[in-house]
Amino acid sequence: MKEWWVQVGLLTVPLLAIYLHIPPPKLSPALLSWRSSGGFFTYKEQNIFYRDSTGAVGSSDIVVLLHGFPTSSYDWCKIWEGLTQRFHRVIALDFIGFGFSDKPRPHHYSIFEQASIVEGLVRHLGLHHQRINLLSHDYGDTVAQELLH
Repeated sequence: MKEWWVQVGLLTVPLLAIYLHIPPPKLSPALLSWRSSGGFFTYKEQNIFYRDSTGAVGSSDIVVLLHGFPTSSYDWCKIWEGLTQRFHRVIALDFIGFGFSDKPRPHHYSIFEQASIVEGLVRHLGLHHQRINLLSHDYGDTVAQELLH
């Protein structure tokens, strides 16, 4: 019987916080730095966060990083520096509904839309005629499969 009440309590606390409009916790200095080193582009009236770094001299390789669920482009923070030493350009975005990108409500989120957003970012950056490498995990794998299709 105790287990049932624990589950109810775990569900009730977040719902109560939403109901009381308790603000989200402040961002850590690392997340603030991540956000300030990125930018936004507009896709169908939605602001999409992305980060774009130039790196290795002499390389023309570009890599686009696709994050997992339920996270953000910050997934790549610990390997970002290493990637910039290998690739000429390293680009990551927060899918719509994730990270620093807009989270519209109500909205019908789909893998197809996420793939279209990635294509939109590539066009926005003027890279649509370039050869691009994809590095993805989890949710991003499904988006990558749609992009490859």
